Amino acid sequence: MISVILPAVAPAHALAQLLAQLVPAAVDGLVKEVVIAGASEPGLEALIEDSGARFVITAGDRGALLAAGAKVARGDWILTLDPTRGLPETWRGPVEAHLAGGAGAAALLLAPGGWLARLNAAPLGLLARRLDYAATGGFAGSTPEKALAARLKARNVRL
Repeated sequence: MISVILPAVAPAHALAQLLAQLVPAAVDGLVKEVVIAGASEPGLEALIEDSGARFVITAGDRGALLAAGAKVARGDWILTLDPTRGLPETWRGPVEAHLAGGAGAAALLLAPGGWLARLNAAPLGLLARRLDYAATGGFAGSTPEKALAARLKARNVRL
């Protein structure tokens, strides 16, 4: 169902922690695959091989890494995540609720919390249908998820 795309912009241990958070969703079938895009770093290829993720070796800014991962994604939905920020333990509930009742709309995933968390402009990730992603020109700009979310008129989903 979901192809998770992770830009390899964090140390391998941060990616390993995020991959561990995704394991239950993969076992249950929510996450179909994980695609990691970036430059080959020491320890990264072993981590990817051990986790069963796919690796796309590429270079460029965050938008280029996400675009390379999205290009090979096979899920109906793509979920980009920031490996430097991780996910709250409760991430699945809001994502599954959005998939069930969001009428196919994209979702900008925001950190949990009150008004103070809302001031933090950096999203945790973006959930979008793969076909919508491709039809709107994909990832670009210095804040690729926010730019794509604006083009897709994504809903804000607080995790």
